[in-house]
Amino acid sequence: MKEKGFFIKTLGCKVNQVESACLHERLSELGFVPTSEESAEVLILNSCAVTEKAVSETKKVVRSWIKRKPKLIVLTGCAVVSNREDFLRLSERFDFKNLLLLGQRAKLNPNHITAYLEAPVNGLPRFLEDEEEGLPVLKNFYNRSRAFLKIQDGCSSFCSYCIVPYTRGPSRSYPLSQVLEQTRLFIKQGYREIVITGIHIGMWGKDLTPRSSLARLLEKLEEEIEQANAKVLLRLSSVEVTEFDEDLFAYLKGSRHICPHFHVPLQSGSNRILKLMNRHYTREEYIEKLEQLKELFPYATFGADVIVGFPTETEEDFAQTFEVVEKSPLNWLHVFPYSPRPGTPAEKIKERVPETVVKHRSNILRRLIEKKREDFYRELIRKSFYAIVEKVEEGQTIVLTENYVHALLKEGFTNRCLTQGELIKVKISQVEGGRVFADAFPSTRKSR
Repeated sequence: MKEKGFFIKTLGCKVNQVESACLHERLSELGFVPTSEESAEVLILNSCAVTEKAVSETKKVVRSWIKRKPKLIVLTGCAVVSNREDFLRLSERFDFKNLLLLGQRAKLNPNHITAYLEAPVNGLPRFLEDEEEGLPVLKNFYNRSRAFLKIQDGCSSFCSYCIVPYTRGPSRSYPLSQVLEQTRLFIKQGYREIVITGIHIGMWGKDLTPRSSLARLLEKLEEEIEQANAKVLLRLSSVEVTEFDEDLFAYLKGSRHICPHFHVPLQSGSNRILKLMNRHYTREEYIEKLEQLKELFPYATFGADVIVGFPTETEEDFAQTFEVVEKSPLNWLHVFPYSPRPGTPAEKIKERVPETVVKHRSNILRRLIEKKREDFYRELIRKSFYAIVEKVEEGQTIVLTENYVHALLKEGFTNRCLTQGELIKVKISQVEGGRVFADAFPSTRKSR
């Protein structure tokens, strides 16, 4: 049937990617067929609302899909929670009845989609939510070189600028048994890198009985890998600086599988702004923890998010942020211009930084981190790392190293025989024009 063809577009975080993969798998099991965006009669958008730009992108996609008049458009994700009425008005404006909005608990339930296709549209509600939350367990992480392991959802931190606690709800840990079951499946499928992901992974275990911790979970995951006699990399997605406690450091010191890649959100280097943001650390504590990590992992990627132009941010506040980025081990940065989110405390602060100033400050930080990243790349020359093969196409092989460096393999036999998802060992050989080149060691190959 023509209406069985579906396409899923995912915006935003790794958690959305996991949930989209789960919905993809469940629809396929019901007989739906994945197809191109152009030919699909069921178009599904898993949205993001972390910034106004993300919400605008969601609206743009929905408008373009409505004009094509497919059998059904399904919209889910955080933007449905934050801007539901906007999307209902959008469908009315274009006189498009076949728009189904699924809440966060309903997004993994494919039965809502089949019911909408089989019944008259006018007889069904436009927004659906389930009472219970579906827990994703994937048989296969569709078309990916690395597997994303979701261990929790939601956040209870309520940073003053952030809408996520309102769109995702409080932090909820997935049971240890489920996380281990998913890990075994990924190992059995041959994945050689597992990315630990969630909305706030450092809170895993705090709400379980008995209470547990991220460090204990990581130890259990390593036990599973060892029992399977497999070489599998474990990568942390994002961990708050306050959550690098004694237990986590003890785990890191003894780990045989953790990737030397740490994304530790900074947001600001000004203690005054951090307090306004409801972030519970100081610039001094942040730098100290990163220095401790660098002692353990001297060639790690240290990444962070920084919000530029938070309300009342002065030149002095920004200078302090610049200083932290410059003098700390940070060598990767995601720079966000401040985006007011409806209903958050920061939205109520009236003193805003002019857009031109925000753009200027953002560019300063980006230039700084570009230089630091280039210097970091050059430190890696002649160093060896494990790497996952990400792409093999048009005579080129791109790998992602354990310390989060995308490298192009030089010409040679490896380009002819490697496949996506393999774990190999490479030596960084050259840095040119911001690109990293590497040579592969053939004896280290681990195929999926």
